[in-house]
This record gives sequence, C-alpha cells and structure tokens, in this order.
Amino acid sequence: MTTHHEPRRGAAMKDVAMKDRKAVKTASAVRSAASPLPVGRRGLLLGTGGLLATTLLAACGAEPEPPAAPPTGKELAEPTPAQTTEQFEKIIPAVHAVVVEADEARDAAKLAPRVSGSAAEFRTAVYALIAKAEEWAEDLKVPGEALIVPLTSTSAEFPRTAIALVEDSVDGGVPYFMALQQADAKSPYTAWGWAQQAVDVEMPTVPAAAVGSEQVTGDTEGLLMTPAAALALYAKVLTEGDAADADDQLAPNPFQTGTHERIQTERKELNQGVEWDEAATIRETYTVREDELVGLRTDDGGAIVMGTLMSSRRVSIKDGATMRYAEDNKYTKVIGKREFTKEYVRDYGTHVALYIPSADAGGQVQPIGATQTALAATGE
Repeated sequence: MTTHHEPRRGAAMKDVAMKDRKAVKTASAVRSAASPLPVGRRGLLLGTGGLLATTLLAACGAEPEPPAAPPTGKELAEPTPAQTTEQFEKIIPAVHAVVVEADEARDAAKLAPRVSGSAAEFRTAVYALIAKAEEWAEDLKVPGEALIVPLTSTSAEFPRTAIALVEDSVDGGVPYFMALQQADAKSPYTAWGWAQQAVDVEMPTVPAAAVGSEQVTGDTEGLLMTPAAALALYAKVLTEGDAADADDQLAPNPFQTGTHERIQTERKELNQGVEWDEAATIRETYTVREDELVGLRTDDGGAIVMGTLMSSRRVSIKDGATMRYAEDNKYTKVIGKREFTKEYVRDYGTHVALYIPSADAGGQVQPIGATQTALAATGE
C-alpha cells in the first residue's frame, strides 16, 4: 500500500532572517538615534519580534582617556587598532557594492576580491538555484553600506581580523555581524560571512573603536570554552537538541528555536494521518567549517566569535510510502521532480555569531546572530 502525502507549502526550511518582515519597520527610528554612533559605552539589547532590535543597535566600550604625549622617540604603551573607523567606513561600502553588482549580474566572479570564502561559495550556489527558479532571488540577503560599530584587532601580524556591525540594505531592516579578514599588507579586507543580529538576546559591550580588541583563535583559553569548542557545541545542539547540552552551557537562541520548530512541524506534516514517523523521518545534521573563524575580545574579557556551519536536512521515506510536494515548491523546482519514494535532501550553509563569556565570569555561550542560506536540493 502506498501512502501519499502532500506537505503544505512552506514546509521546507526558511531563512531565519526572513521572519516577521512587518515587525522590522520600527527599527529604523531606533537606528536613527544610534547612528552615527559617538564613541562611548552603549549596551546592546534586542527586543521581541522577528529579528527586531527595539533599542540601541550597537555596543561600544568606554571612552578612552586621551593618552599623555609620550616622550619623543618612544611608543605608547597601549596597542592601537589595526584599522581605524574611517578605514572601515570605506571597506564596508566596498563590500556592499560588489555584492550588489554580482547579484544584479548573477555572476559570482564579480564578488572578488571583497567577498571570499563561504560567502562567495554560498552566493554561487544561490545563483544556480535562481537559474532554475527565479523566486530564489528572494534569498539574496545583502548587508548595507553603513557601518554601525567596528571591532578590530590590535595585532600587527597577519592575517588580521575584524568584525563589523553593519546596517541592512533594506530600509528598516536588521543589522548584520560581518566577518572580515586581511591576508597580508597588500591585500584588501574581505568578508567571508555575515550573520543577522538575533532577537530578544542581550548583547555584550565591546571596546571603543579607538582602543581596538585582542584577537582570539579557535584554541584561545581563558573563556568559558574555546571558540572551536563553542561552535562545535552549537552544531551538536542544532543537530541533536538540548539533550546534547547536558551541562546547559548554551543559552536559548531564536535560530535554534526556530529551526527545531520548523523541523517538528515538517515531521508532523510528513506523517499526517499515520503513526509517528511511520511514513518518513526527518533529521538535520550540522557540522563546523573548520577554516573559518574570527574572534575578538569584548569589554568584560569574553569574546565575540563568528564561524560557518554546514548542514543537510534529510527526509528519509519509508518503504511503500510516497512524498508528493506542491507544484509551487521552489526546492522541487530545482530538483526537477516533486514526488519522492526514497529521500529528499536540502543543503544549507549558516553564518553564526556567538558571545562566549570569560572563564571567570561563567554563564552560558550566547548565540547572537545567524543567517542561513539554502545551497542545493536533491531527491529520488
């Protein structure tokens, strides 16, 4: 006996950043009060609503005291940022411009040299999806050209890293954390990912732009856990649920909540009218992309870290069952068929931002941003 099922439109994964677009309209008034941002200590707190910031959209550290003039021939004792705010006010528009140009042409080659790594790879994948179904163009998220807060390392060594909080390109939209890296003195800063700011999450404060921040790596100690371990924990919890976090080290966050809610909704739809998982099972597995990580210290000794997660959401269909999807499903348009008897798989890439407290402060690792991009779909 064959079991036929037709999931409702929208059962497939949606980009978290697309939720509640109506809610983001009120954010523009908030940002107008915060930008341009003076140097000064500002707390960053997000309110409720679909990725809506309801108070200040930036965090700066304490205004540094002007240093006394050093004796001639001697250097200041304190390190200085590798890049100034003025320099990043030129870098961010340059990144925005190449993304817009590449999107208009649907040509990933135009992203170089300002967009690199997984950001360029994800864009290439979306362009391929658009070629098969034009509605995929809605998934092209574009960070804006206005800098809100730069967080730059003080290291004189390369590669240099930075994290910038930048405006959305959509009027009234929600800011992005952007991961930036400079390979050497002759190379420009490139962006390898951007994660949209989370909802209902309290943000850390960061050093003022004139002070700069210490760079952290995957194995940096002195934090609640190393950045590499924090990303691995997040991937594990996204895959297995809260049971994978026995010590409760990961704080609640909207990307995890939304992802798991959508998976459970789709699971129910797949097995509508039959016993639990009798017709099909669904599981999304996340892994950390090891070659992409940027991290910088916050005011309190913690760190903001950005990384890249890869995932596959697999619907495994039981023998004798058939999954039939609606004609307007944009994933099945890519595959070229909408009826499956074995499996149906969607692949994603997600840029994430985490706040890791210092070991002394304790607490939980707090995810503070995420942008997920659909990359491919297959089925048989």
